[in-house]
Amino acid sequence: MRRCILLLATTMVAASVLASGVTLVVNEGSTDGPNYPLETNGAAMPEERRLKLLSLVDVLEPLSEEELKDSAKRCTHISLQGGDDFYRPELHDGGLFLILEGRVRVYHIAPAGKETTLDLLGSGTVLWACSMELMSGQAVHAQAVGPTVLAFMGREDLEHFVLNKPKVGLRLMDLLAQRLGSSNERMAEVAHKDVLSRLASQILRLLESEGVVDRRGGCKLPTAYTHEELGTMIGAERVAVNKALGRLQGEGVVKLKKRRIHVSDPEALRRLAEQ
Repeated sequence: MRRCILLLATTMVAASVLASGVTLVVNEGSTDGPNYPLETNGAAMPEERRLKLLSLVDVLEPLSEEELKDSAKRCTHISLQGGDDFYRPELHDGGLFLILEGRVRVYHIAPAGKETTLDLLGSGTVLWACSMELMSGQAVHAQAVGPTVLAFMGREDLEHFVLNKPKVGLRLMDLLAQRLGSSNERMAEVAHKDVLSRLASQILRLLESEGVVDRRGGCKLPTAYTHEELGTMIGAERVAVNKALGRLQGEGVVKLKKRRIHVSDPEALRRLAEQ
């Protein structure tokens, strides 16, 4: 049963990557690529805080304090600055990144150089670094968005962990199924919706993952996304995003304050997203 869970979870990871038509690699070990951060054993972070952050990771919720301590011993810790690419195939292939603080952007670069954001992951969740070669030869990259702290569990430790903690394996499967469904939804939006509807849908997703209530009782995004960044999330050029955002402001649906999006009329935003 345990081995069946591990096999099913691995299969779902493969399906998720195949849905994007990409390979999870960063820089292929090139000496001309980004400077990767050094990994540590986590000694710089107090144990109590480290365990608290691990306990907030969605797939680790079933674990007891002793089991969390054991998990912490199996992890190396990585501190990142915004813009740092952190996945190295020779070190991380098949392992699991646990996002303790900050956010991670998963993206790929087309042969022409255009970036497309595939996912934005916040603290309290995971990124499974499962690599496979595809005929397209495209690559998925993983990058910190602002200061970020990760824990990393290598492939052998992960397999041992899932075999001994089937509930964690089941949670991984559920999480990957949700992400695959979300990926399929975004692909359908690109195929069938205009830029305005896609932008409205993306703002709603960002509100769900990171939105906060402002002083007037409305909702806002704490992150100041550029038009280029929003464009990479919905598969649109900056000019088209600028035009769509201008229309949302003109209709009183959103406001821009210090480059941050404030949603004035969530219901109108949902209606536009459903068009």
